[in-house]
Amino acid sequence: MAEIDLSNVNRLYTVLLLASGGKHGYQLIKEIENITGTKPTTSHIYPFLDKLAEKGLVEAEKQGNRGKKVYHLTEAGEDLVEEQLNSFGTILEAAIEGEIEECTHCGCEIYKGGYEDAGELFCCEHCAAASKEV
Repeated sequence: MAEIDLSNVNRLYTVLLLASGGKHGYQLIKEIENITGTKPTTSHIYPFLDKLAEKGLVEAEKQGNRGKKVYHLTEAGEDLVEEQLNSFGTILEAAIEGEIEECTHCGCEIYKGGYEDAGELFCCEHCAAASKEV
């Protein structure tokens, strides 16, 4: 897989946002601003998109009469996003592992909430009722 530095939040969001479909640079800037509250500059986004294209992770397609470039992830780019999401999933799982409880009836994992009945924790009221039937 092509080596690409995603340690910068803007870079990470750029590839994650492209996973939801093609976007032009200005769309990426606005969406990153909406998510982070900070507007990335064009000098952060466009050179990074060019680097992604050089590495074969995105392709640019000119659209409209002004020839705006719309960037799409390639298959290698989609693999990169999947790899990053799996990595973050592992990190998040480790971070909340101590907070997860198990439903007394069905054994499913409960992170927050749940349904308490007679001092026992269930994922829902249906499991609480079903455990009384046993």
